[in-house]
Parts: sequence; C-alpha cells; structure tokens
Amino acid sequence: MKRFLFVAVVLSLLSLSACNNGDGGISGDLVTRQILYDVPIVNLQLEDRTEKDPNWFWENLPYPAGDKFIDNLFADARDCNIPIYYYDPEGDYEHLERIPDKEVKNMFENEMFVSLPVPDVFDEATNGFVSRPNVDFKLDQTRILKLRFLEEWRIDGGMITKKVLAMAPVFTINIGGTEAQEGYAYNTVKFWIMADEKLLK
Repeated sequence: MKRFLFVAVVLSLLSLSACNNGDGGISGDLVTRQILYDVPIVNLQLEDRTEKDPNWFWENLPYPAGDKFIDNLFADARDCNIPIYYYDPEGDYEHLERIPDKEVKNMFENEMFVSLPVPDVFDEATNGFVSRPNVDFKLDQTRILKLRFLEEWRIDGGMITKKVLAMAPVFTINIGGTEAQEGYAYNTVKFWIMADEKLLK
C-alpha cells in the first residue's frame, strides 16, 4: 500500500508537470534545459494546514495527506524500495549515479545527522554570555520541509511546460535565537530521490 501511494503520487506529479510529445520529451520551445529551485511543502506559519484553511496551498501540502506522502517517501528511500542517487552540491547535474543499497543502509544508519552551532546564552551567575557546544540534529522525515526540483522548461502556446528531471528532499533545521544571537535556518540535501532516465549513468 505504501509503495502504491508513492508511485501514484509521483506519477501524478509527473503528469501534471510535463506535457509529453511523441518522442517522450516535452513539447514547445526550450526556455532552459536546467533550473534548480526549492519548493516549501510545510508552512509552519499556517495555523491550520488542512484544506479547511482557505490558504492551505501556500507553500504547503495539505495535512495529513502531505505528511503521509513525505513519511512514505523517506521510508521507501531508507528501506531501498526506490532508487536514490548521489547528491553533489557542486555538481553540474548532467548525470546522476545511483547509490548502492549497501551504502544507502549505511548512510541512514550512520550519516543522517548534522552538528550545528547554537546561539550563546546569557548566564546570570557570571553576568555574561556563555558559548555552547554544537548540537547533533537527526535528519528524518519530520525535517523535510521543502523539495528541491531540477527541471527543464519549455513554452508552448503561451503556456510553460515543465519536465521534472530530479527531485530531492530538503532537510531543514530551525535554530531558535537567544538574547545573545539571532536564530537561523539550516538546509541540507543528502540525496536525489527521483531522476529522469536521461540523467542516469
């Protein structure tokens, strides 16, 4: 059931984002063969993330279906039910290489965390600010607040058509501020989770 839901959602995303022509590409004049951008999918500013809120779709997938989609996506990647690919932040994204299942299991067991600095705090005993050690944050499905898309864009008949070339979960950690320092948001990507055949080695 979980795999079926994932496949159904991905197929619907692909069908909505691309208009296919006879050779399997997207029709129209090329605008760009590559564009990379993040799409927020969990809007923490919404009091109600369900479709009852008239603004639910602003940078948000509806609750609970959106959360279930992300939970299943993460679990399928972790359990090697779907292929995932190496992510290189300095890469040209011309080609993607699949991560072997053995490495996937090791990554999810040993590498799905980040160590981040946290703001200083005020210590009343010393009447000064105290630095704190870095904190380790686990990267799991609850941290996926955005999806990163690599796409090809064309224009056809006055309409933009998009072909999804790859998609990656973006793990976001929000660090709260203190009297001494402002907080910040940290984003990281560990792997591509969907890729078009033309990118695969």
